[in-house]
Amino acid sequence: MPSRPPFRAFYKNVYAHTAGGGKFLGILQVKKRQPADEGRQGQAALLALATYSELKNIILVDEDVDIFDSDDILWAMTTRMQGDVSITTIPGIRGHQLDPSQTPEYSPSIRGNGISCKTIFDCTVPWALKSHFERAPFADVDPRPFAPEYFARLEKKPG
Repeated sequence: MPSRPPFRAFYKNVYAHTAGGGKFLGILQVKKRQPADEGRQGQAALLALATYSELKNIILVDEDVDIFDSDDILWAMTTRMQGDVSITTIPGIRGHQLDPSQTPEYSPSIRGNGISCKTIFDCTVPWALKSHFERAPFADVDPRPFAPEYFARLEKKPG
């Protein structure tokens, strides 16, 4: 019997994104440490959806993605996700009553008010391809030579 839950070292952080009112959209950051961790990210998303019925969409990202930066999340979606293999939809699930898209008028696949299709966007790098997805580091740049007047004004301000 393991001394700690198997997911504890796998989870890095979670963010209930403000774009979903802090309820509908979750960003889950994971760290795959070994080949056997591949697939755990989907299990983690399913656990989150089962635990928090208000969640509608979950975006899974690796540890090198800043979950509090929407641009970084969109970067991960753009560079680490393929729609035909990275998106899981779970139709016919009870959602949150304030989501206006959960009506049969919105989609014929919805059987009744309050029923939703939950979505998991897996924007994590497959374990076997990790070496192909290392982020290029940016060099530190001193911006002062590019805008000397601006920085001169800043230095003169009392403060």
